[in-house]
Amino acid sequence: MRIRAFALSFGLAAALGASGGAQSVVRAPSILLVPASTRALGMGNVGIASRDDDVLFYNPAQLAIARGTSAQVEWFPQESHAGTVSSVLRFWKGGLAVGASAREYQIPVFVNPGPVLIGTSPVDTSSLVGAIGIGQTFKGFRVGATAKYAEETSNLLHFAKGAADVGVARDFFSRIVTVGLSVQNLGSTSDDEATQVTGTRVELPLRETLGAAVSTEAGPFDLVATADAMYGRAEEHVRPAGGVELGWSWLSGYEIAVRAGARDPEPGEEAFTAGAGFTRDRVSIDYALETVAGARVAHRIGIRIRGP
Repeated sequence: MRIRAFALSFGLAAALGASGGAQSVVRAPSILLVPASTRALGMGNVGIASRDDDVLFYNPAQLAIARGTSAQVEWFPQESHAGTVSSVLRFWKGGLAVGASAREYQIPVFVNPGPVLIGTSPVDTSSLVGAIGIGQTFKGFRVGATAKYAEETSNLLHFAKGAADVGVARDFFSRIVTVGLSVQNLGSTSDDEATQVTGTRVELPLRETLGAAVSTEAGPFDLVATADAMYGRAEEHVRPAGGVELGWSWLSGYEIAVRAGARDPEPGEEAFTAGAGFTRDRVSIDYALETVAGARVAHRIGIRIRGP
């Protein structure tokens, strides 16, 4: 899964210290790399043009039109789970949002008593992020910014980072098409406790994402198609992703939706995601799954109350 490469390299660094020569680098806190939206995950984890409250974790510009409150949880293989809560309210010409996301997992730790590394009991680890964001509309453009505090904690050490996101978005063709751009995890990469203890430098996973969404009708169905391209500065690699949602309403206030997505997978991931949703009036229940390494599946479920 997306976090496994970090966990393994960080666990090795914590066990072996700085005696290995050149300083290694990991991108963390790991919670910044975990999906934050059940609906977006069902469509390849593409959320840059979303109008839901959890767009706080994808593109703060869309907070200008997002409304609602949601709570979500996800279960990964191997004793790992995560959760996200967020809420956005009207503020001036847009919206103001607060949210938090957390994950608990285990780091594999190794010792080096001789020529062969020996595994020991894994270390319980938690990672969390708190965020506050604002999105406003100016002359047809939506702009936004988010301030975040993220940390990683285990029995081995504790470290924390401050970060910021910025974004811009605009609608085209009578609001059928939305285009958005976000830059996430801006912040200092200065040495901290983690670097001093392990000899491993911790850097924020800086990434830039350009994406779009199309919302239209296809006969009796509501169709949403979305796609983005995310450039990770550390990997120097562009990862495309995309997905579709097909919704059907048979009675006013009731809707069901099915979703499917694909992505250029990061280490530990597989390409495909899927999901479904049920809405009654202002309340929605969403489910998503993502495929991870070893032909396994992670499950995510969420409930959302949309604002007026």
